[in-house]
Amino acid sequence: MKILTKIALLAVFGFALCFAQEPPEKLAVYVYGASDAGINKSLGNKLLTVMSQSGEYAEIADPGYFQDELAKSGKGDIPWITQTAKRHGADYVCVVNMTEVLGAYSITARLVKIVNSQVIKTGSTDRQLKSLDDLTAVSNELARQLLPPSAILPAVSAIPLVAQPSTAPMPAVIDRVAAAKAAGLLKQCARTYNINELTFKIKDSFPTQLKNCSSTLAKDMLTPASFGGKTLEPKSFMTQCPIDGIKKELPEGFPNADKILGSLSNFVQGILNTALAGAALDPKKLPSAIASMNIMELMNDLKKTAADECVVDEPYTPPAVSSNSNDDENYSNEEKSSFSFGLRGGLNSYFERSNFHIGMVFDIPLGDVLHLQPGIMFILKTCYWHEYHDYYYDFSYGNQYILELPLLLSFKFGVFRINTGTYVGLDFEPFGIRPNIGLSEGIGFDIGMFYIGMFNEFGYEYDFGYDFRNTLGFTLGINF
Repeated sequence: MKILTKIALLAVFGFALCFAQEPPEKLAVYVYGASDAGINKSLGNKLLTVMSQSGEYAEIADPGYFQDELAKSGKGDIPWITQTAKRHGADYVCVVNMTEVLGAYSITARLVKIVNSQVIKTGSTDRQLKSLDDLTAVSNELARQLLPPSAILPAVSAIPLVAQPSTAPMPAVIDRVAAAKAAGLLKQCARTYNINELTFKIKDSFPTQLKNCSSTLAKDMLTPASFGGKTLEPKSFMTQCPIDGIKKELPEGFPNADKILGSLSNFVQGILNTALAGAALDPKKLPSAIASMNIMELMNDLKKTAADECVVDEPYTPPAVSSNSNDDENYSNEEKSSFSFGLRGGLNSYFERSNFHIGMVFDIPLGDVLHLQPGIMFILKTCYWHEYHDYYYDFSYGNQYILELPLLLSFKFGVFRINTGTYVGLDFEPFGIRPNIGLSEGIGFDIGMFYIGMFNEFGYEYDFGYDFRNTLGFTLGINF
């Protein structure tokens, strides 16, 4: 009887464990970036299969429809992918970006928890994709990096894996490498490279290069095409521009240079993904995306990518004055030079007569849009005066010389300006000197160093009464 009781209790306990075990959370996978849509979809299916076979995750109900929906939308930003995966019942989404570099693919995967849109794990690999076996190898490698160490991956024989990482413990690998070096079996290095020197230079200059490139792109995107703007393809430019700068930091013959540049391209692509507005890059979001980048994650990835017999990991003491100090100095000089001035000259119309003006305008930026513009102008006007003589007027013409001090608020939108403000001045006339004051408004365009604009002034001069005047003018200038 006691035996039957124990068997019954064990059975009940077993059923309780079965019912208490929670089902694995749902996973969706989206792959983009390859020119061949079939590669994207095939890799997505293989990676989803490996991840679900590990027992850590379960497939969503309609993975094919999920991938097709995102591919048709043309949107590649993580927030959009996350929301789409949520609608398909996923708890996690794996976003895989593929970038073609020098005939191969640099592949980066991010595992995102949908409830808070947090990237919890990343994986990357570089490979040529010439067969289905290559896709299988990539899916296994990414799964190995994304899944916890305790997860059980499919057997190599079931899913072939090219260059399967050794399952031997790390000390054994290190011993074999040391033995190979001692036996002289590894390649002879003409010179060795210190990875810490390279990572220091990249860490020192890469953020500045990103900021400079984003500034150039923003200026191009905000400049109308008729004035030479909108010539850059945003994503291609932002991917290539900072990489061109880093190429100068790579010593000649540095091992795995192509892989290092590929890792940098992937890192920049991740920044761009956070600065998207729909499918287009938003230049206004770029500064905050660059400011929030994890530069240490990039440095750690570069150290792994640069692993080679000729690359050593030795302490590196940076020079006393780093390149960053030059950048700070340049930035300070740039801030100082943000105060600028320009020469102005043009024609104005007063009492239906054409006259001219010439002078200088100073430009003081108070923000990204608002600028303060004090100035000094010399104006020549041909005017007429009248004197009253016993029932009749005596009219006469003459030159009026005006010294005018304008103070304008200038609202700058790309190359376009809207100006408004006031002015004070002195009029030197044949009958004496009269003060004047008035309002000024106008528009203009900054095209490189040149300025083109028009203005309208409405003011009055004071003598023994008020003499109102209205002046319309056209201005050309050059900025310094």
